[in-house]
Amino acid sequence: MESKPATTVSRRFNHGPAPADTPLYKHVKDQIIEALRTGEWRPGDILPSESRLAERYDVGISTIRAAVSELAAAGVLVRRQGKGTFVAIHGDQQNLFRFFHVVRNDGTRILPVSTLLSFSKSTADEQTAEILALPRSRQKAGVYRISNMLKVDGTPVIVSEMVVPVEMFPGLTKAQLQQGSTLYAVYQRHFGITITRSSERLASAGADAFAAEHFGIELGAPVLEVRRVAYTFGDKPVEVRHSRIDTRNYHYRLEEGDQV
Repeated sequence: MESKPATTVSRRFNHGPAPADTPLYKHVKDQIIEALRTGEWRPGDILPSESRLAERYDVGISTIRAAVSELAAAGVLVRRQGKGTFVAIHGDQQNLFRFFHVVRNDGTRILPVSTLLSFSKSTADEQTAEILALPRSRQKAGVYRISNMLKVDGTPVIVSEMVVPVEMFPGLTKAQLQQGSTLYAVYQRHFGITITRSSERLASAGADAFAAEHFGIELGAPVLEVRRVAYTFGDKPVEVRHSRIDTRNYHYRLEEGDQV
């Protein structure tokens, strides 16, 4: 089966420093992001109250609310009624579905179960090194190559191959990858790296041997191919991922905007 033209999807919010003429809340947002990036507030931590943040950044409460609202809409922060605002955790169900878009054909979202298939260390090929923005001086540190399978309702639905830089995940182990949580949760819990956005390229394709074996389908049978690059604070690339999805009973659903 021939691949059809790909569709590129970018799940983004702006991490770059705000220009001087942008609204004040954008500058405050950038400062909050910097505090998150440096680990001042870690995943699961509660942020100071709005009044304390206003005092810290020398702005009004309304400015703080605007900055926090934008970060909450982006999934970086989570507001809990009567409790406060927390730094998002990748293990939370709400945050998981920001990056897991496979649903049953009846529209039901089911939490996936991950199985590690392989884990190794090697050097990065030229294309991967370029995507991960690895200069030649750092390419010798190598990359980790990870492959896994996600099951939904006990059925293999996604097989993926990931590449991440060794220097960003020093000491990554097979045991960490077998903890049953998502890779993004592993990145965050053990290495303090939070995935803030992803850029995806979708295309129809024929199943390769890797996908055919795990899905129990014929070589060349139709699958959905997704190529993703995941980023952390500062729009730094963290992971290159190549996934194949069995769409016989499932589909890929993206939603934009908020309920009003």
